[in-house]
Amino acid sequence: MAETRERLLAKSYILIPFVLICAGVAAAALAPLLKVAVDAVRGKDTKLYRVFYRCATVFALVLFIALRKYLKSQVKVSINPKQHPPGKPFIGGFLIGVLALLVVAAVMAVLGGGRFLNPHITTKAFWNAFGAALGTGIVVAFFEEIFFRGIVFQGLRADLGTGMATLIAGAFFALVHFMRPRQMPNASASDPLGGFKMLVHSFERYGNFNEILPFAIGLFLIAILLTIAYLRTSALFLPMGLHASLVFFSKLDSRFFDYGKKASPLLFGSPDPYPSFLRGVDAFVTWIAVIVLTVVIALLGHKLQSGGGRGPSRRKATSE
Repeated sequence: MAETRERLLAKSYILIPFVLICAGVAAAALAPLLKVAVDAVRGKDTKLYRVFYRCATVFALVLFIALRKYLKSQVKVSINPKQHPPGKPFIGGFLIGVLALLVVAAVMAVLGGGRFLNPHITTKAFWNAFGAALGTGIVVAFFEEIFFRGIVFQGLRADLGTGMATLIAGAFFALVHFMRPRQMPNASASDPLGGFKMLVHSFERYGNFNEILPFAIGLFLIAILLTIAYLRTSALFLPMGLHASLVFFSKLDSRFFDYGKKASPLLFGSPDPYPSFLRGVDAFVTWIAVIVLTVVIALLGHKLQSGGGRGPSRRKATSE
């Protein structure tokens, strides 16, 4: 029995879903209790869904750390600054990403899909928004790239090969962004089943797949881009830089760019998507830009490799 368990856990496509299910159930069970403690510390009411999602994230990370011996991920090597100095690939990826997004916005403006705005904000307000967007972009990119490219992709790659792992991890990256209902269920800390209501409602948007499909396509293409960036440099810093630019831009674009309300949704995307950070992801113009950028990174991404040699091969990762 123990040998069978060891063999099953050694398969990333079993271990990763197992961890995510356990984290979701644990968060659902404990979120109402933890909300009471959080409210006491903060001195104000905290939305139950925020506690639930934070708990699920923490529990997943703890479980991945506890079960790390079964993971075939080389994430430590991928973010080791001695083997892979982060400056050049991260900054290069960030600047390339921001430039590409500005080009997309300019194309949309020229074609009538939107217009640049004069934000009419003070210098202090601008730099506050800039700093907040930059900080959020860096933090989100760091943790998400460790998870999606460092754990999920590398683990699947060791078991299934690069091509299949790229497709599965890309689809997972795309679909997980919709695990948030448009309307949160009416649940409170006093409801012992409140966390489980959150868990069930997290999947409700998958019932309207036609609505999320254009966004899922855009997110899948972005996942391919980030995976290619990792493969070309054998480190996570280039995809982190590119990912940070996407989050950074999504936090600021509503201040400086107005998506046309009457413009073609197919060409320019929905002007009011949910969640709002997906604005532009469903646009055909964006898809083309991501594909072009992916080709550029595939051809030239190695020039942003900052040293340390090539990363661990799949064969080595598997043997460990």
